[in-house]
Amino acid sequence: MVKKEYICEKGKRSSIVIEDVSIEIREGATLILGFAGIGLIGPIVANTLIEQLPDVKEIGFITSEYLPPISVFYAGVLKHPFRLLYSSQSNLIIGICEVPFQIPTAYNDLSKTICNWALSQDVKAKELVIFQGIPQRGIIDEYPVYYAAEEVMIDQLEKFGIKKVEKGIIVGPEATVLNEALVNRLNAYALFTPVLEIPTPEGAASIIEVLSRIYDLKIDTSSLIEQGKEIKARMLELAQKAQEYQKQQQLPGSGKEYTGYFQ
Repeated sequence: MVKKEYICEKGKRSSIVIEDVSIEIREGATLILGFAGIGLIGPIVANTLIEQLPDVKEIGFITSEYLPPISVFYAGVLKHPFRLLYSSQSNLIIGICEVPFQIPTAYNDLSKTICNWALSQDVKAKELVIFQGIPQRGIIDEYPVYYAAEEVMIDQLEKFGIKKVEKGIIVGPEATVLNEALVNRLNAYALFTPVLEIPTPEGAASIIEVLSRIYDLKIDTSSLIEQGKEIKARMLELAQKAQEYQKQQQLPGSGKEYTGYFQ
């Protein structure tokens, strides 16, 4: 199998390795990047697309000196922590990063490498999309999706009834990739949804439903919604146990000792 490595002049500490150059990426592809941010929206969205798109193939991986010393595996099979996959039918490139980078400065190097490859003659991607959670406390009942985009993308996104975020900031690797896209030919946008400080599959489901409308995908999100309900039920149970414990502590001479919430 013939491999090809892409190294950007401005991002020399990262590289993209395409493990099978026989897989042809059609011009005008959309690059979807799922980073391991708050709520794990990115990896959940990316993994769901990978599992359900019928023709997804793993084409390579992104490597960097800044990647932490972490390995991941599924069903006993080791996987690179930052993988690239491609669906020819949908013309989607999916990048999934399941580990956080060690230092923030790594993202600048990484973003240059990613965008350089996406615009290379072998890819010629057109769009780039990232996801970021809006942190919330307590129970979330609804998961609306918002967008922020380059001006050239606004009319297209408005057609799908997505609400615009009027003002705010984006942080982390998503921000550096978007900033890099602003100075090149990629048309970039971000999708946001409320999340908890733990995995929030219901938020990921809302974003997937938006992506399905934009790119005409047929993705079933029912399992993600069920997972969200289970997480919410566990949170409520823990909260109730915490309240019970606090009441016990307030009762004089209760004679009960704290043994933890996980019983």
